[in-house]
Amino acid sequence: MNPRQKSIIIRFVVVIVCTAVFVAVMLNVRDYVNRAEAMRTMEHLGEKVRQYRAKFNSTPPKSYLIGQRTDLQDVRLGDFEYRAPWIEFGASADTILAYSRKNYQFLVGKGYIVMRLDGRVEWMEKAKFETLLKKQQTQAEIELLQKPREL
Repeated sequence: MNPRQKSIIIRFVVVIVCTAVFVAVMLNVRDYVNRAEAMRTMEHLGEKVRQYRAKFNSTPPKSYLIGQRTDLQDVRLGDFEYRAPWIEFGASADTILAYSRKNYQFLVGKGYIVMRLDGRVEWMEKAKFETLLKKQQTQAEIELLQKPREL
């Protein structure tokens, strides 16, 4: 192989590697943006929960949050589970009120966007979330979530 051929091959390999790195970075950026947008939507819903609790001294029904979410016109949050029916009066502010499961690729990974009873929102890794939720769930909630949903 002459020096010119080697140079062309090296340049070709460099372009391929740079392209692969760029694609991987863009996929991670996309996942970070999607997660940030979903968390922002959940934070807005958390603020609505705080306002509702201050006014009525109880958690809002899921239909209220769905209506508020429709006003936000956000699709990145996806479906979310709402636990208010199973939360006892006087429960801790750290109790999980709502959550949305997310399966991102690469560095962002799998986890949950979690809203606490006091309206705080955070990203939680899958294992940590499942451990915490298991401590908080009642048997009735577990049974209901295991039933197949009708369309």
